[in-house]
Amino acid sequence: MNRHQKKHSWAPYTSDVQKFSVYPSIRRPEDDNPLRVGSIAVLNIDGVDESGNGVAVFKGVKVIVRNASLGSRVKARIVKVGPDHAVAEVLEVLKESYVDY
Repeated sequence: MNRHQKKHSWAPYTSDVQKFSVYPSIRRPEDDNPLRVGSIAVLNIDGVDESGNGVAVFKGVKVIVRNASLGSRVKARIVKVGPDHAVAEVLEVLKESYVDY
């Protein structure tokens, strides 16, 4: 067999090697984040950041909710997901804030 002939019919660098492997697959960090852009979440606003946006924690991920007041419960849509936090916008206020300003 000379160097111009193929040894096999499938391309080893473009095929799914994990399918043939005996080792478990490695999880990527983005697989650990339960939030996706466009997903809807019901959040309790527990804090406020320096810009005045509401801050909540959803499944271990910090979520910054624009135009949400401290102590309110909101339904929000995720608009941006970062490595350590997510940004959301308010769709509906389910419970008003109990904090008087």
